Amino acid sequence: MLLQEGISVISIRPIPISRISGMKSERFVAGQLWIERKKNREGPPISYTVLKGFSSMGFTEKSEVLKFIRWPKGTPTGDAVREWLASFDDRTEDPVPALDMDQVAKEGFGPEAHDDDPTAKTKMVT
Repeated sequence: MLLQEGISVISIRPIPISRISGMKSERFVAGQLWIERKKNREGPPISYTVLKGFSSMGFTEKSEVLKFIRWPKGTPTGDAVREWLASFDDRTEDPVPALDMDQVAKEGFGPEAHDDDPTAKTKMVT
């Protein structure tokens, strides 16, 4: 990957956001340009969060990211961004892990963690 003065690329290791969610992200940073690529459990499989200057946007397609940042191809940063985005085309994506219901029941707090009906032990007073 092209590295020049003022350009730093951070995409070496995935950053787990939560143990239960299994979401992972990878980042590209170059000066005032910051791109985070996240692998999601629900919704679109891949999403991008882009911070450019004082503007931030979320995207699901690489072409939308490139359109938003408007970085020319011939520049070192433009080439590095395109190379970073293209590096994910070569990878085979691991399937999103299934939700471990035992772990959710043990550690979770949402409605999916509780088997019993909350209204089963109530009486209606009229």
